[in-house]
Amino acid sequence: MTQKVRTVPPHVPAERVVDFDLFEIPAGMRDPFDKWRRLLDTGAPEIFWSPFNGGHWTFLTYEDVREAYRNHALYSTRHDSIPPIKGMPVLQPNSVDPPDHSRFRNLLTPLFTPTAVAALKETVQRRARTLIDAFAATGHCDFVAQFSGRLPTGMFLHLMGMDESRLDEFVRLTDIFMRVEDPAAKVQNIQDIYAVLEQFFHEKQHRLGGDIASVLLQARDAPGSDVTHQEIINCAFLLFVAGLDTVTSTMTYIWRYLATAPEARRQITACLNQPQNLSRAIEELLRSYAVSNIYRRVRQDTTYKGVFMKLGDMVVLPNNLANLDSSVFENPTQIDLTRKANTHLTFGLGVHRCLGSHLAKLEITSSLQEWLPRIPEFSTPADADIRIFAGPVMGLRSLPLQWDARS
Repeated sequence: MTQKVRTVPPHVPAERVVDFDLFEIPAGMRDPFDKWRRLLDTGAPEIFWSPFNGGHWTFLTYEDVREAYRNHALYSTRHDSIPPIKGMPVLQPNSVDPPDHSRFRNLLTPLFTPTAVAALKETVQRRARTLIDAFAATGHCDFVAQFSGRLPTGMFLHLMGMDESRLDEFVRLTDIFMRVEDPAAKVQNIQDIYAVLEQFFHEKQHRLGGDIASVLLQARDAPGSDVTHQEIINCAFLLFVAGLDTVTSTMTYIWRYLATAPEARRQITACLNQPQNLSRAIEELLRSYAVSNIYRRVRQDTTYKGVFMKLGDMVVLPNNLANLDSSVFENPTQIDLTRKANTHLTFGLGVHRCLGSHLAKLEITSSLQEWLPRIPEFSTPADADIRIFAGPVMGLRSLPLQWDARS
């Protein structure tokens, strides 16, 4: 086995170093959330340095994660990858700090407002229904391969105006980007995704429509516009890799929980047509299954809570641990589907809050409304082989489910 390279700069004190690898799956572990939660049991410093993958700080508390989201003067979204690679693209608008990020943020925001997303409800429901129809009568499915990996991904490709027949290819490309640790492999993967996007936008400029790609192209060509072709590709790259991964993982975790919690299934089923109660339950599930570990870069030498951090240091913000902070959430490890005060950080905070949060909630809501009336009772087989992954996004590569198709 190759020895992991440990990187500990001189400004990092030994008592702040914790041998924690963002990407590692310890032997026997069945859930990547567990390795994060174990940090809370080991007494790790609330701000610690991980020496692996080039080295980075990690914030463990709600207060510190929130501070990094809000204080963009100190914590920049313009960053390299973890582990660091040369040539990491500047992803518009997420990797651009205010005020420059607003050009693309303002361009895309109208497409993802609550009103705009609500207009997609019938489309999302129809797509969910079609997927369920394909396996409901069989009594089993792999939830990732047959549902959660296809609904949000297909919907994203539809909104972008991309070829949905290439869904499996696009999922594979995104999976490599999110999971790969080898810098050379990541560079090649980025080049592969950019090649797909270049070809797509070259063809798209001859058949404009009402999709996101057309909006970006029309913004570039508008009189007086300073939007460049490269910025459009960078923006599409971000939407591509972000849109094909996080909702799939979140939805899979929710269904795994429901497969093991009969009372929760019945509780949600009872409020499927009660928007306020259903929304409250979904917010709690989102709090409990925050799959993203977000990156920031320190913009200047600074001391925060007695910890000296240098210009260029990377910082990881694990939303799942912020959402377990008992100073903010009462009984944080308990899933309370009626929880009222729920200021979770699953979608981030501030000017870079997740642009697609309303769409994600619509997809989860519509899926529950379509699934539970058809398949109200389901479980995971006792011998299920559930493969997992960790990194900037955590999740399950597969989730076998079973139910009585005769009922």
